[in-house]
Amino acid sequence: MTDFDKYLEEAITTDLPSSEDEADIEDEDTCGIQELAANFRLQYKTQDESVVSLKRDYVLSLCADQRFTRIAAGLSSTAIHIYDLQEGGGLKTVQEIPSKEKPETGAVTCGVQFLDEGSDNLLVGTTDGVVRLFDLRTTGEQARFEYKSDPAAQMPQVPKSVTCFERNANGRVICCGTEQYLGIVHLLFFDVRERKQLGGYHESHEDDVTSVRFHDRNPDLLCTGGTDGLINVFDIKQPDEEEALQNTINTESSVHRLNWHRNVYDKDIISCITHTNDFKSYECEEGDEVASFERSDVTAAIRRKNAGNFNLINAHNLEDNGVFLLAGTNFNRGEILRSVSVTSKEKLDPLANFLGNKQIVRESLFDAKRQLLVTGGESGIVSVWTQDATGNVGNSSGKLKTKIKSHKKTPY
Repeated sequence: MTDFDKYLEEAITTDLPSSEDEADIEDEDTCGIQELAANFRLQYKTQDESVVSLKRDYVLSLCADQRFTRIAAGLSSTAIHIYDLQEGGGLKTVQEIPSKEKPETGAVTCGVQFLDEGSDNLLVGTTDGVVRLFDLRTTGEQARFEYKSDPAAQMPQVPKSVTCFERNANGRVICCGTEQYLGIVHLLFFDVRERKQLGGYHESHEDDVTSVRFHDRNPDLLCTGGTDGLINVFDIKQPDEEEALQNTINTESSVHRLNWHRNVYDKDIISCITHTNDFKSYECEEGDEVASFERSDVTAAIRRKNAGNFNLINAHNLEDNGVFLLAGTNFNRGEILRSVSVTSKEKLDPLANFLGNKQIVRESLFDAKRQLLVTGGESGIVSVWTQDATGNVGNSSGKLKTKIKSHKKTPY
């Protein structure tokens, strides 16, 4: 028995609350092995794996530098593991940022992100209200961003915790989202270079903010989502919140995760994964719905029977601006991990099967140039997935390609 197998065996018996500890709901594929192989024309295998902790900490956050050569994994313990990602997909541990000495009760990592184009400056957010900046070439944090209320400066009282954060495209501004506090929900802004708080937006959301996403090219364009079901789009260069708010989209659900995409006409698309595992996407400027798939639709597309086991993990961009959805199940400790391409407003096509998954996946990254996927999850494993050329069918190039069309309708 290898050390890795021993770890997995111990993890199963560890008495910690986890999706993996829940009794399996009966589930199975909707087709046979041969048809499954024909449907999912791409087969992925694990190229390398790393166990981040013997205490079975969850991997809650993942980020990669711009060249996709360095990976940071944020754990539920607030510790951070840094890896070099080698050309062939191998992981090499280069550094560990230990857990915070005195985190607030129950505090976990709420995000990790490289600050700029390089791979040395890393932002780490924790739910006790702090975003820390580390220079990985030195020891200790370089800066700390923590909002301070100031009634004299008309800065309202805000909670001591944050739910999510992100920096903008030029690495100058950080935005943090909060829970509802004293009837108000906050989006808080910090100037990275000046190491100071800039103020906030306090009127656009009605319930907890769950996702903040800056546009990958436009440093002033920000979308935010929350459990109120709203997606708000802001131009942060405007002088106040009212003028900054460019659009509000009501998903009529609860927003879990937002992402930016571009359609074939190079228009900005915002995708939304809801807390009920539905997928929706919208045209940014007008708010028109581009695609909408319920949990049962995606479950059927990955060729599984029971939507009660299903988890919609992430939406990733392909090289040709297509979009694919990464989906998994709780069944057999997350054994099933597959992806489907969003080919039109009405259609999802099976795309890739990830064979031998060992955990319920919580987070993922995708390098479109190398067709390489990185996942992290509830068993504390960081996995690197590459295409198994011998198992791929129906695509001689071995590349993930799809087309997504923009469908207009009257704005609601």
